[in-house]
Amino acid sequence: MDRSDSYRREVTAMVESGWKIEEETQDRVTLVQREFGNPGIHLIIAILTIWWAMGVPNLLYAAYRYFTGSQRTIVWKDRAESDVDELATNAK
Repeated sequence: MDRSDSYRREVTAMVESGWKIEEETQDRVTLVQREFGNPGIHLIIAILTIWWAMGVPNLLYAAYRYFTGSQRTIVWKDRAESDVDELATNAK
């Protein structure tokens, strides 16, 4: 099997599992997985602040989690086949 085939399979598998492509170059792909925070925390913030702040703290918490709670990973094109298989099993 060609290294470029395993590279494409790994990127495709990660995109299918929820990762998004942030940057793509000839030798690597940077993937990012973002979140907006815990729904329970959003509910607590809404209950405590909805009357006085009209939901603004909830939006601030979502923005904070979106930018600070993101995970990034880089998939290199020239990685050995054993490394690709190991990463694919660890990502699931």
